[in-house]
Amino acid sequence: MLRRFHISLIVFLVLLTSCSPRRSSVSLSGGGGGSTLGRIYVSNAANNSIVRFDSALTVTGNVAPGAIIAGGSTQLAAPQYMLLDVPNNRLFVANKGASSVLIFETVNTKTGNVAPERTIAGAATLLVAPVDLALDSGRDLLYVADGSNILVFAGASNTNGNVPPVRIIGAGFTVDALFLDRANDRLFAADATGNAIHVYDGASLLNNAVVANRIISGGSTQLNQPAGLQVDNAGRLIVSNFGTPSITIYFSAAIGNGNITPAATIAGSNTGLGAPTQMILNNATTTGDLHIADGKSASVLVFANIGAANGNIAPTRNISGSNTGLARSGGGTGPFTANGIALDTTR
Repeated sequence: MLRRFHISLIVFLVLLTSCSPRRSSVSLSGGGGGSTLGRIYVSNAANNSIVRFDSALTVTGNVAPGAIIAGGSTQLAAPQYMLLDVPNNRLFVANKGASSVLIFETVNTKTGNVAPERTIAGAATLLVAPVDLALDSGRDLLYVADGSNILVFAGASNTNGNVPPVRIIGAGFTVDALFLDRANDRLFAADATGNAIHVYDGASLLNNAVVANRIISGGSTQLNQPAGLQVDNAGRLIVSNFGTPSITIYFSAAIGNGNITPAATIAGSNTGLGAPTQMILNNATTTGDLHIADGKSASVLVFANIGAANGNIAPTRNISGSNTGLARSGGGTGPFTANGIALDTTR
């Protein structure tokens, strides 16, 4: 009788344990804690490479890349800004040194001396010195800033080789950065020489010489060699300034015009900004986390809650140091490194 009771008790305890909630055996934390989700890609123009940092939502400090894409097969030559088509895991690279655009498919799996799946290059493309890109995924159009032109290529998802652009948008100034507001078919172009941002409505119809619908310029704007553009979830225009290292933010990107004063300015010794270039927003958060490539400080700077950021504030995270693959040569006096940046929060 007693033995049967013991056996019944053991069976009961086993069943109770199997029904109890368990913690998953799959860890969601990386080094230092936090999610391992996400990838940050950074182009290093100084050594013709792209470095990838994992755990994009938490990574900081002097960390080694999860992967480095470099070598002759990559065709990387002074890579500039990048564009990540996140749903398709596809990375576009403005490859200035070889007058081309490189496309890496399933980019989160790439490492080492790997060739791009596609390359847009050749006399027919009219590419000379491409520096930035924008994608209209709905219309399958690729915009490429090259000198005073913005070249538009059809079939962005599969175009390859020596293909001509379907449109040539003549800006009349050297275009240093692009941002495409796809939902509103609105194109923003940075003019570093003229310290101005040109805004074009109806981007998908633009062709030949064009005149901007609105131009943000003038002393009150604090623009100084604008080098990167983003629009946040609140519809504010965010600009990185290479000349006077700063981030300037303007209310209402849709209607901003003339000599307007920034709603917020991030600048000063605490910011870590040295010569900020391309930026990317993590808009998964309501107020957005801004990721900035900065070649002078050889770092990726992240400012969380960009909707409230202002003044001489320290970045929330700073990826920099000898292990990152972004350090400048000559003990920090060599050519600038981090130039372009792309972000995938889904993988």
